[in-house]
Amino acid sequence: MSTPENVESVVLGLVKEYLSKKTFFSIREIIEFVNNRVKRNPNINRNRIELILKALIKKRVILPGTKLMKDNIVENPTRNKILGYIRKNPGININEIMKKQNIGSNQVLWHLSALEKFQFIRSRKIGNRKIFFKINSNQELDDVFYYLRVDIVQEIIQFMRKKKIAVKITDIADGLKKNHNTIKKYLDILGNLRLIIIEKEKTRSVYKLNMKRYSQVVNIVKKK
Repeated sequence: MSTPENVESVVLGLVKEYLSKKTFFSIREIIEFVNNRVKRNPNINRNRIELILKALIKKRVILPGTKLMKDNIVENPTRNKILGYIRKNPGININEIMKKQNIGSNQVLWHLSALEKFQFIRSRKIGNRKIFFKINSNQELDDVFYYLRVDIVQEIIQFMRKKKIAVKITDIADGLKKNHNTIKKYLDILGNLRLIIIEKEKTRSVYKLNMKRYSQVVNIVKKK
């Protein structure tokens, strides 16, 4: 007696066979192909095939319009490297991926699109940049991971780590030889992300690194 799992396995196997010969498929075409191959199986009919295919599409195991399947999506070496790089570098953008993998924009966009369609990764736009994360990462940390990849943010953090005491904006601006307003902008961002602590010293604000929060975020990245 066929179980639901066995029936789905039969249908999925036929889908794989079909996709090995075709560049893409439509629901109508694949139903016809599978139905013709299982006519002698009393436990599978056209309606059941359609329900199984829709369930497979809902689970992103297969997708109309492409021959790719979830279980072979990372067999491509370049795509697998991109996925691994995103997992280790949450908040990475397209330009960084292109530079790291030494491939062109069209190729990167194609691989990213495939990974996102099959829900290996997700994307988000911050400012004018599209950035990428593994699919199940904590979305509340998106902005944190993004800004920690910004050079000026890392310079500010490293400056604070060396000082080990609360510092004024002018201390940071002079120490890094950066514009006062630029430093103020990123200190406000880091404050909103709770990566720094803002205190009052007489009439001025002073800033120090929130080491507990910063260490937690760094440890999350290391575990990926």
